[in-house]
Amino acid sequence: MSTSSPRPALLRRARALLACSLPALALAQNQPPPPPAAPGEPVPAAPRPRVDAAAEPDGPVRLAGANGREVDFAGIWEARPDGLVVVTTAEAPLTLVTWDKFDLARLKTEQPALDAARRRALFLRSPQPVNLGLFAGLLTPAQAGSELRRLLGETITVKVPLRYRTTTTTSSSTTVIPPRPVIYNGLIIPPSPDAQPFISQSNRTVSETRFSPDELSTSPRRVLEVLSRNEGIRAQDRRDLHDLVKTNPVLLTEISDGLDRISASLPPRHLLPNDPTFLTLALRLREFATGLRELTTAASIDYSDQILMRDLLYLADSPGLR
Repeated sequence: MSTSSPRPALLRRARALLACSLPALALAQNQPPPPPAAPGEPVPAAPRPRVDAAAEPDGPVRLAGANGREVDFAGIWEARPDGLVVVTTAEAPLTLVTWDKFDLARLKTEQPALDAARRRALFLRSPQPVNLGLFAGLLTPAQAGSELRRLLGETITVKVPLRYRTTTTTSSSTTVIPPRPVIYNGLIIPPSPDAQPFISQSNRTVSETRFSPDELSTSPRRVLEVLSRNEGIRAQDRRDLHDLVKTNPVLLTEISDGLDRISASLPPRHLLPNDPTFLTLALRLREFATGLRELTTAASIDYSDQILMRDLLYLADSPGLR
């Protein structure tokens, strides 16, 4: 007599329990259960989540057009009063897309930062940086100037070698007392013509010793201003400051590293205005960084070093970088 195996019955019960648990699991996650697929049809895939430009600044930026279609832009450079400067792919040239091509209502709700840049551009009548997608991390000339001024004005505290100075002050005073008449028994006897006046003299010496502070707080801008000046600064004070820089190279190495970072963050030349100040900005920043590093080990400061420091200060305060 043959006995039937219980395996098919167990499989049927497991399938029934699984079918009952799927809707319950979906309800527990506050999601509707997936609709059953018809025989022979593929199961529909879950919708792809929307990519937010704020969450992934270096990824593509998806914007909705006025016709309802969505377009992925590889990068957005800046917002201008008449539209957005974008690139569709990494190989594509810069393109200006006017504002009427976008769904401005959806732009305000889905990309509030872009809408804010659009309103600033319209109000100020000037381009406003956006730097999304492929342009993430790049600096406009104005942003580069702001970062340069921040680095120059940053306070740095360094240790100062112990030095002392002793000041000695000597003062003297002299008093001359002429011969006086003598009164004897009511008679006034005048002094003898040969009598010499009495001279009284006193000397006073005071010594004061002053010690230099243990720490000094300054900024790279102040250091460069003193080292680059010839008028109003004693040569000995300039040499002492240079010795302090060689003892504490952080006074110039930090701004040198910052200049390299700014140079690496500048956009390509074809994205910059057609002006020599902007087109040569990256090269000049690298030259300044190299020159400042060499000052931390140089034996002395010559005139060419002073010109380099002055040019850096002039560049930081130039109107084109504001």
